[in-house]
Amino acid sequence: MNIKKLKSTILVLFAALIFLGFTSCGDEYEDREIITDTYTGNIDVTSGGLDPAGDFTGNGDAGIYSFAWINPQKKASANFDITTNTGSVQMIVKDNAGTVVIDKTLFAGGNDSYSGVSQAGEEGTWIVKLILTDFNGDGSYSLHPGD
Repeated sequence: MNIKKLKSTILVLFAALIFLGFTSCGDEYEDREIITDTYTGNIDVTSGGLDPAGDFTGNGDAGIYSFAWINPQKKASANFDITTNTGSVQMIVKDNAGTVVIDKTLFAGGNDSYSGVSQAGEEGTWIVKLILTDFNGDGSYSLHPGD
C-alpha cells in the first residue's frame, strides 16, 4: 500500500469515528443537557421536562445549538418559526438510536414556520440540534412527546 493510499484510508477511518461519535444518542445525557453551543447569537431552552421550548435571536450569527431531550414516546410533534431577513435555521432531531426523525430547514424569504410530527423512532434520549446560518432576526421552537 502506498503512502497516499494509507493517508486516505486513515482519514476515512478517522472521519467514520467522528461521525459515529456524533450520531450516537443513548442515555449518556441528562434531560435538557446542552451538548453543543457554538452559536454566536442568543439561544436557550426556556421550558423543559416533557415539553422543551426556547427562543433564539441573531444579528447575522451562525453556529450549532444542541441538547438532549428525554422523550418517552416513539414520536414527537415539533414547532419552530423564524422572523428574519437573512439566513436559515435547520432543526434536526435524532431518536435514542441516532436515527434522524425530523430534518427541516426554514429560510429567509421562504416559509417561516414549521409544525409537524416526527417519523417513528426509539423512545429515550433524543438529540435536538438547531443549526443557524447567517441568522438575523428571532425565532422559537417547541417539542412535545407523541403526535
